[in-house]
Amino acid sequence: MLLRDLLAHNARVHSARTALSTEGEEISYGGLEPLVRRTAAALHGLGVRKGDRVAVLSQSSLRYVELLFAVPAAGGIFVPLNPLFIARELRQLLIHSRARVLLFASEFEERVNELFPALAGRTEAYCIDSSRNGYPLLPRKGAPEPPADIPSSDRDIALQVYTGERSGRPTGAMLSHRNLLAAAASAAVELGLSRKDVFLSCTPLPFIAGTGRLLRYLYVGGTIHLQDEFDPDGVLGTIERRKVTHVLLTPAMIARILSLPAAERYDLATLRTVLYGGSSIPLDLLRRAIRFFRCDMVQSYGQVESAGILSFLHPEDHSLDESSPYMRKLTSVGKEAVGVEIRVVDGEGRPIAPNQVGEIVARGENVFEGYFEDPESTAEVLREGWLHTGDVASVDEEGYLYIVDRMRDTLMVGGIPVTPREIESVLAEHPGVEEAAVVGRPDYALGEIPVAFLTLREGSRADAEEILAHCRSNMAPFKIPRAVSFLPRLPKNSAGKVLKAKLREGILAQRS
Repeated sequence: MLLRDLLAHNARVHSARTALSTEGEEISYGGLEPLVRRTAAALHGLGVRKGDRVAVLSQSSLRYVELLFAVPAAGGIFVPLNPLFIARELRQLLIHSRARVLLFASEFEERVNELFPALAGRTEAYCIDSSRNGYPLLPRKGAPEPPADIPSSDRDIALQVYTGERSGRPTGAMLSHRNLLAAAASAAVELGLSRKDVFLSCTPLPFIAGTGRLLRYLYVGGTIHLQDEFDPDGVLGTIERRKVTHVLLTPAMIARILSLPAAERYDLATLRTVLYGGSSIPLDLLRRAIRFFRCDMVQSYGQVESAGILSFLHPEDHSLDESSPYMRKLTSVGKEAVGVEIRVVDGEGRPIAPNQVGEIVARGENVFEGYFEDPESTAEVLREGWLHTGDVASVDEEGYLYIVDRMRDTLMVGGIPVTPREIESVLAEHPGVEEAAVVGRPDYALGEIPVAFLTLREGSRADAEEILAHCRSNMAPFKIPRAVSFLPRLPKNSAGKVLKAKLREGILAQRS
């Protein structure tokens, strides 16, 4: 089955049901499916052919979801761009992905202007909601559907998501129709979803967490209400007004909701499940959330390369009874999802005994097809059919996973993966910086935040504010170090490698 087949099924079976809504508009399954076909035909008319990358720069909107389905229906590959990225970062991804077309919302016109003319002749730009800014408007009228002879298979790539950098270059994870729909089906079963469910989406759709959650509710014919930006009062008010049954929140979002003085005044009676994930959650915050929401709590664990799905920690595992054997389970990420096989293995790839520490590996139809034009990195993480996650964990006798560390140098800032190498590269461009090292510092709301350690060139008088101003001009806000420390020299081993563990130890010692 392809993504377009899912929409066609829902249009036949749930034609009158609301598929998507925002505060200003809504569309039924019967209205969405022909709109997607017409937009796919328009893209084909613009020259999009099988395998062409189509980059999309937009906040969460009905138009975004329409394009998520229309681009693959035209044979193209949907490349979501992070709306928080500055022009420099966007340019890198557009060049690396070889995007034939860039589709953007008018609110990003200024950023798009910065991208051109450098990308002229390489990428064509179309605005998706206005024709008053000098860019052509993406047409929505024309042939009723794309040509029927577009070759298609469920192994065709539908989505290419950038996950940060490996080996100093952008890394685009390629997900097929099969990967995405397998993950959606697995999550629908694990969560017991039905067409009666109403999901509030307040995490950005350009991330796999947003796209994956969207597809699982569309898979069962449910309704998705899109909120462009997270606002604690707005979320609780929407749950009450829209009779929301499911919502996905990061720990940072939960913390902001629980800090509202008037949070208790909202009627959340329809809310059945709060899904959380994206970063580690402090136990006391989780306990407070369980008491406040008074509904099922479910933690999900996954990564882009698994289409966002690996394991779930279910409601019955969220016990607040100190004497309950399930109390310890609150520190785990649950058990493998249906359709996913998980092992914890040693350095040779051999399964290890319960409660021993090793790497999480997984296989299933949700596991991605590889990295775009990066066979070395693909071979590193995909070995004999198993996805090597880079997460270090143990598994107990009941199959519960406990993550203890990451093998790869990656931070999770509010659920968004950030590669320290990216930040270090920008820091090294400052003329006063000799060397830079970035590590994560634990944070109650965001899970962890980047902090920078620098040595300066002889004669440099750069201070923290100057360094941070340089960062603000060259990277997205969530990547900017929250603190800058200057050292005479960075700690290194005999081979000259920076000992980041020592830097982290220093941070923890200061906090204690």
